Amino acid sequence: MDVSAVIKLIEEEPKIYQLLKHCPYDILRQWKLAEYPRGSTVFRQGDVQDCLHIIVEGSADINILAENGREYSLTVYQKGDLIGELEIFERKPFVCNVKALTDLKLIGLERGLFFRWLELDMNLNRLMIKYLSEAFYNLSQKVGDDTLYSLYHRVCSFLVESLVQTGKAENELWINVNKTQLSSQFAVTQRSINRILQSLKEKGIIDLHSQGIFIRDIEKLKEEKIASKFQ
Repeated sequence: MDVSAVIKLIEEEPKIYQLLKHCPYDILRQWKLAEYPRGSTVFRQGDVQDCLHIIVEGSADINILAENGREYSLTVYQKGDLIGELEIFERKPFVCNVKALTDLKLIGLERGLFFRWLELDMNLNRLMIKYLSEAFYNLSQKVGDDTLYSLYHRVCSFLVESLVQTGKAENELWINVNKTQLSSQFAVTQRSINRILQSLKEKGIIDLHSQGIFIRDIEKLKEEKIASKFQ
């Protein structure tokens, strides 16, 4: 990949800049660009990869495939997030599947070059420790929520945290997620998700559409989240 293209990415995205700002020039030249269309599987659970990757455009679903064939979504990665940072040190197989939620662009660096960079760049060492600590913390928090709280509470929490303002009015918010995605997110049947969404709809809190959920009453949704935590 042309080094000027890498520098352009660094300049445009603060998160990538923080990671690559002290990367040696000869290593900076070795990053390779890869592109994946929306819906494609980028990496499969069980594969062994010899590269560290950074998302430079788009978003990716990180999920685990259970023995019954159901996908359990762990998180969504965005621009600036790393892929393969857990597996690269010992060449471990990928713990998760990585699926492109949008058209996706990654830059990748071969394992040997990554280790050389790690030896030369103290900034990278500090950021890797911070990144891995945050990832472990977020995963631990999600496991705790999945264990302690009801599905109803977790769905309400997810909707509250995922609110995206449309810009039309302060009380009009849209979440670009459908029932299938929620079923994968919580590793439950669509029937369970349908029951909860229908309950929220009957309470006048949401409206359901084929490609998303419209929030009609934000305050009521927050109240449902709080009340369901103790049920």
